[in-house]
Amino acid sequence: MMKVMGWIEELVLFSSSIDLHNESYPHYHDFILLPFFALFFPSVRFLLDTFIFEKVAKRLIFGKGNEMLDFQTDERRKKIKKFKESAWKCLYFLSAEILALSVTYDEPWFTNTSHFWVGPGTQLWPDQKIKLKLKLVYMYAAGFYTYSIFALIFWETRRSDFGVSMGHHVATVILIVLSYIFRFARVGSVVLAIHDASDVFLEIGKMSKYSGAETMASFAFILFVLSWIILRLIYYPFWILWSTSYEVLLTLDKEKHPRDGPIYYYVFNSLLYCLLVLHIYWWVLIFRMLVKQIQARGKLSEDVRSDSDSEDEHED
Repeated sequence: MMKVMGWIEELVLFSSSIDLHNESYPHYHDFILLPFFALFFPSVRFLLDTFIFEKVAKRLIFGKGNEMLDFQTDERRKKIKKFKESAWKCLYFLSAEILALSVTYDEPWFTNTSHFWVGPGTQLWPDQKIKLKLKLVYMYAAGFYTYSIFALIFWETRRSDFGVSMGHHVATVILIVLSYIFRFARVGSVVLAIHDASDVFLEIGKMSKYSGAETMASFAFILFVLSWIILRLIYYPFWILWSTSYEVLLTLDKEKHPRDGPIYYYVFNSLLYCLLVLHIYWWVLIFRMLVKQIQARGKLSEDVRSDSDSEDEHED
């Protein structure tokens, strides 16, 4: 027991010695932490699925006192599985949103996009250092989406937009890695934050739908639609892309970075615009769902990303 307490004390001392505000240049070798996070997420998800999510799903879907009902019929099994998937995603997106906001809210570039490319001090993009806490946000997100690629294949329910979702996960990992190496981490952290906010409402709506809480599902879907429009269709293209397309050029020293500057600029912006195309594609699906909800007088009839009955399901 004394030995365990000694380890805990050493861990606390080590944690307290870490300066989260320490600034350094991003480097590809920082991604040595990526495998740790990629393994961390499935481990935590397995524990939550086993000891918490399944019990909560049974309680909410079947009602109090009916948790022990046989749910091994195909329909019940699917509903339990989908609920657990949404609970896990909701927990991640909420934690990632809180983490991103806690790291960025007091930074000047959180409210003024021109500061993405200026500072600290006289530093100008791409010669900018970033804080350790921002690096950890990146490793957290990169680890999750790396894990999500494999989870989509081997763990989760196969949906009709499997190809689009896979493309999204792969593009997100590439975008995270390149934005870090190309020193777009400041703008990248804001991009992560505006995406996670919408996804929290989406997963709450799904869990509410699976558990039969139609009013809550409809309310969550409305918040999801509003956040999607404001953050992904307005703020993202007219503030974020404007800054990455135009404002960054005002600070770039073309004599100092005659080759790497333009490469960073065009590669990163190409990926950001691909992400905008996905936003518009998914908005078409969301709009169809919104029309159906209005026609059904507020009742949410199905997932925004509808399940494909013709495709196989992966087992837990």
